[in-house]
Amino acid sequence: MMPHSPAVEPSVSSSSAPPVLRRVVIGCGGDERSRDAVRLGTALARAAGAELHLVLVVKADDPFTIPYPPVGSIDGIIAEQAAGWLGEAETLVDEDVEVHSSIRGGASVAEGLIAAVEELAADLLVTGSGVGAGGVTTHPAVEALLHSAPVPLALAPRGWRDEGGLTEVIAAVSEQHAAHQVADDAAAWAGQLDAGLAHVTFSSDPAARQSSSSGPQEEGVRRIVAAGRTLGRAVRDVDWPSGGVLMIGSSPLARRRRLFLGATAARILTHLPIPMIVMPRRDAETPTSPAGSTR
Repeated sequence: MMPHSPAVEPSVSSSSAPPVLRRVVIGCGGDERSRDAVRLGTALARAAGAELHLVLVVKADDPFTIPYPPVGSIDGIIAEQAAGWLGEAETLVDEDVEVHSSIRGGASVAEGLIAAVEELAADLLVTGSGVGAGGVTTHPAVEALLHSAPVPLALAPRGWRDEGGLTEVIAAVSEQHAAHQVADDAAAWAGQLDAGLAHVTFSSDPAARQSSSSGPQEEGVRRIVAAGRTLGRAVRDVDWPSGGVLMIGSSPLARRRRLFLGATAARILTHLPIPMIVMPRRDAETPTSPAGSTR
């Protein structure tokens, strides 16, 4: 495996332009959530022809806190364990993917990953969500990233596996505002990943699925209507493709160029069997209507 390279040229993408994947950072640890993330990040990097950076953050000690019981320095033990976890993560990366790895310190895991993303001029951060298909085991670092990450955040559902490549990018849009940042981003990603493109709308009216099926269809874009009396039922009733990823926008509460996962998107995440990619708001973004927003 290739070591971390400190010299990285700045990203040339504009905050108002659709994202292009050149560097993918994966937040690693020693748990199954991290293995989910490595599998997803590897699949995305391979499909995009992007570099992969495995980053493990070790929380920095607070110099004003005295550990109890006083066992002496354990820095060596922590470093050895972290190196072992990174080594395990590297074995999950296919040989045809360019990979770098590094161990970094940080006041928190989320802060350390954000610093790595900014230093490496990364285009995407990937982490395991620990949730999916009704399971909820969120992690504090994931929660923090969902409300502060400066780049798109890809969340691997619990137990995710690459079963044949990434085949479709699905944009969550509203029927009233289908022409939106997320639709543009999904089209750009689908082109780079050589994947199909779809738009999905969510509705609490079960009749919406039938009434929308006869509506106008955009050429080259598959249309999905997730309708049900509850949002969870609507999500579960969709036949999500195993090679699909759902792209969803940040809440209007998000600061520009930052993520903020809204309540609707959070509920979708708990029932979704495929990865979700949360997009930060770009400078010129106009908020969507409630039907397609992530509030």
